[in-house]
Amino acid sequence: MMKHLKRACAGLLAAGLMSAPAWAEIIHSVTGDELEAALEAAGLEATIIKDSATGAPVASGQAGEFKFFVRALSCSGTPPSCSHLIFFANFDLGREADSRDLEIADDFRDGQTFGRAYVLESKNQVGVDYVIELDGGVTKEHLAENIGRWADIIAAFVDKFRAGRASS
Repeated sequence: MMKHLKRACAGLLAAGLMSAPAWAEIIHSVTGDELEAALEAAGLEATIIKDSATGAPVASGQAGEFKFFVRALSCSGTPPSCSHLIFFANFDLGREADSRDLEIADDFRDGQTFGRAYVLESKNQVGVDYVIELDGGVTKEHLAENIGRWADIIAAFVDKFRAGRASS
């Protein structure tokens, strides 16, 4: 059945009776310039630098009051075009990390669809990250939607952490 549907759609496309929307361009990776443009389109201020070891783009940015970074991985070509983006924001605790911090991070991970919380005990920091994969292809609109979610993930983490510390 699926095979017949694919053939029918291919035939309609070939006949010009059905067309993919112009905005449905599929991308599999982004360069530093494309990452910067995508972040800005999502309303996030960002500056792109190059990783000194790999040349891959790294973004530092601001989402409201929160500073964040984006590390691009799985890169190839010149300039590097990368298929994995890891967004992360770390927060200094101003004290030693403790078991309650680990509990709050676990609670966040258990109740949150997007974003992963963690504790960096050696640095006395807590943080949240978010991975976007472009392998297999996504539309630019899908990428924009995913990037636009990042500020909400940070805010949800901070809210969860503040509420969790206030209740202890």
